[in-house]
Amino acid sequence: MITYLIIMAIATALVYLSFKVEEKTDNKLLIFLSKAVAILFPAIIAGIRYDVGTDYKGVYEPLFEEILSGKQEFRLRSIEVGYILLNKLVIWLGGNFNFLMFLTSLITIVPIYLGLQHYKDKINTTFAFFLFMLLFYQKSFNLVRQMMAVAIVFFGFIYLDFKEDDKKQEDEKYKQKYEEKCKNRNQDISKYKPRNKYSQEYKKYMAIQYLKYFVCVVTAGLFQRTSLVMLIIPFVREMYANPRYKGLSIASYAVLLVIILNFELIGNLMAKNEDLYYYSLYFKDKPSSGISIAYFIRIIPVIIPFFFVKKKIIEDKQMNLLYSMTVIGCILLLLGYLTSTYGERLAYYFSIFQIVMFPYYTSCLKKNKILYKISIVLIILFNTFIWFYDYVYMKRDETIPYKTVFSIQENQKEKVLQTN
Repeated sequence: MITYLIIMAIATALVYLSFKVEEKTDNKLLIFLSKAVAILFPAIIAGIRYDVGTDYKGVYEPLFEEILSGKQEFRLRSIEVGYILLNKLVIWLGGNFNFLMFLTSLITIVPIYLGLQHYKDKINTTFAFFLFMLLFYQKSFNLVRQMMAVAIVFFGFIYLDFKEDDKKQEDEKYKQKYEEKCKNRNQDISKYKPRNKYSQEYKKYMAIQYLKYFVCVVTAGLFQRTSLVMLIIPFVREMYANPRYKGLSIASYAVLLVIILNFELIGNLMAKNEDLYYYSLYFKDKPSSGISIAYFIRIIPVIIPFFFVKKKIIEDKQMNLLYSMTVIGCILLLLGYLTSTYGERLAYYFSIFQIVMFPYYTSCLKKNKILYKISIVLIILFNTFIWFYDYVYMKRDETIPYKTVFSIQENQKEKVLQTN
């Protein structure tokens, strides 16, 4: 337990330094090195672990050995092509299983780091990274493919952050071109009419942004196919980002809730279809355990702060979108209480945005120093409690105690010496 707290503290400090270096200097080499160290440290820690994470020995190490030996066992057929290719790349480079785990962690941490950097003008990015370390870092030791996909999707959302200023600039450029054209042709400029909602240039900009997002999601799907569900977001973005459609978004939450409460029926129907059988596992796997007080303890501190800073969130379309995703994550979390842990994993694609929303809540309170400090302390206490409950008390993901390949090697040497 203490080991992870130390790892989190060091990783957060390194991220803080990397952001400070970027603020204070224009030296590109120094900036690159500070970022590299900040990113590499937690990735190396993940890479040198040994038998840490439920699926370490149960899935990932046997799978690596299977690919290394050239066998075609059942595991290989159920794993996404991106992850298989990553295994083959490591083998081709002469790397071992620990190097593979290092790369998977790198693929998780880099998108999170870059994604958070996008919001640096709105939130305390160091605080956000600390929350990632607290809530999701250890999860990535077990749900390796899942968390790679979650991180890539998280990064992809920066492309849905359309800048309204860009549209205004394009409109201004269009007007200037029109004025020049009228001047050259001696035409009356009074006939100028503002364009439709979006200019051709802005439409092109939006199309490129959407394309980048789709590329991110498809890339995530190469590691965990369930991430492809996020392909729908651009089509519903306006509903969740624009406060004018608040009624529709609330209605969608209600529909989602009804679907989840009827999970068993849906799971049984999906299981009858061969192509959908895999996804049916997300709806059924174990008997219903019912909703407990633990569920409400998890979601209330996530949702309630919105009502204290509602105005500022609504004014920012991207933050409104991320808050909506967080709400959906809270609803999907129900799957973990009503059905299998597979169902709960769907929530991670949405709940990851908590690491942005919590710091944004506090940034909205900056004018009141007392409230600002109290909010930070309360958020840290709440998320530390969740970390302790999940990883220490419930031993979820089996990441405690942290063991390294070096400690195992030392133990093996001692045993050999004792037998001799």
